Amino acid sequence: MMFGEKDISREARVRVKGNQFQGPVSGSFGIQVTAAGADALERAEGLLAGIPNGIEKALNSAMSRAAAHLRTVSTRAVRERYAISAANIRAEELVTIAYTYQNGVQAYVSFAGDRIPLYRFDGARPAQPASDTSRLVPVMLGLGADGEGKWRMVHPGAAAYGHVLKSTSPKRFPFAFVAKMGSGHTGIFERTGGMTSGSKDELEELYGPSVPQMLGSREVSERLSEEAMESFEKSLDQYVYALLNGYVGVR
Repeated sequence: MMFGEKDISREARVRVKGNQFQGPVSGSFGIQVTAAGADALERAEGLLAGIPNGIEKALNSAMSRAAAHLRTVSTRAVRERYAISAANIRAEELVTIAYTYQNGVQAYVSFAGDRIPLYRFDGARPAQPASDTSRLVPVMLGLGADGEGKWRMVHPGAAAYGHVLKSTSPKRFPFAFVAKMGSGHTGIFERTGGMTSGSKDELEELYGPSVPQMLGSREVSERLSEEAMESFEKSLDQYVYALLNGYVGVR
């Protein structure tokens, strides 16, 4: 499945505390893969039998390399279709690997991440908050002492543009604008027409899909995981050799 402009979501930012906000969470999914067979594990355990915690050190090192490789290939897979930088993917991507070893090495790969603000995708503009000086709109600034709304005519934010797919051009969102929150977070927002608990105009932010969603399917993620684990046995052999030859510490 490929997510496009029709999948851009609008959600009010959830206040965590003070000026800190949290975006919507997409959830996660996990994949069970075989990282190494029983023969490879037995060979490594036998060679490292005389080194305290040797097999644990070797497995941890090899799995760390596999995790780094998986992050690289998953980022590359996302950027084949989606207009987003590697840095902005990594900022919202959480790839973790847990493993057990008995009759081989079994790895559990977990992909998780929040939906990514539309502002972080390539082509989002304006780059900084800007006003449309050609018109004025009423904005509520709160309630007065009489309980009535305090309104003020202001220049609205310039219409924002954004897209998520490389195959599309940035789309104009006529009622959306770029704004910077008190927390320092910059995003593309729209007014909902409602009010906040502080009696100010309520805003909602525009989001694109999350990294797990952009990977497309469990099948794609499973393929990437298996590719990453193909190098695990090679990395394990390399680290066993390094330990035996004193190239790394054995404490």
